[in-house]
Amino acid sequence: MSPRQQGFTLIEIIVVVFIIGLAVGVISIAVGGNAAADNARKEAEEFMLQASYVSEQAVLKGETYGLFVELRPAQDIDGQEQWCYTWRRVRDRQWQDLPELAPHCIAEGLAIEFTIDEELWEYDPELEYQDPVIGFFPSGDASGEVEIEIFASQTNMDDDVETQKFELNLMGELHWINEEERLEAERKGL
Repeated sequence: MSPRQQGFTLIEIIVVVFIIGLAVGVISIAVGGNAAADNARKEAEEFMLQASYVSEQAVLKGETYGLFVELRPAQDIDGQEQWCYTWRRVRDRQWQDLPELAPHCIAEGLAIEFTIDEELWEYDPELEYQDPVIGFFPSGDASGEVEIEIFASQTNMDDDVETQKFELNLMGELHWINEEERLEAERKGL
């Protein structure tokens, strides 16, 4: 065996490792997904879990629960405004925070929007007292027909972020439209 046939040179090994690293990087970017889309879906899951819990508690405990929403200003110069919501219940004729559900702020770059009885709800920071956006009652009913959307905000427009849609009817039934459509497509094998 001649000395040239004993193995790979260091340069050849470095080139192969570089090519493998480059391929892994390209695959990671392609498969890595869209962080904003993942955040929108995660926020939709969190909202659905909390709303389902609150609607059940309203019936089980015989209390009225409400969703209070606010737009908080940016925390720093590079930050963005952030939508936050809090679930409260009526006790002693006043709204009180739920100890088991801390106030929740959705991820920066996302917004939440409510259309109540076909009218777009707007947050008014000037109001001293904010009314709840939606309510759940001991009878199992809800305060109105509400469409809820979680989407990429104007400052973070991303065409790849699917708007997460919910519908709440007067009977207190909350439907996550995107998830129901996804499950239906899976069932049909699409």
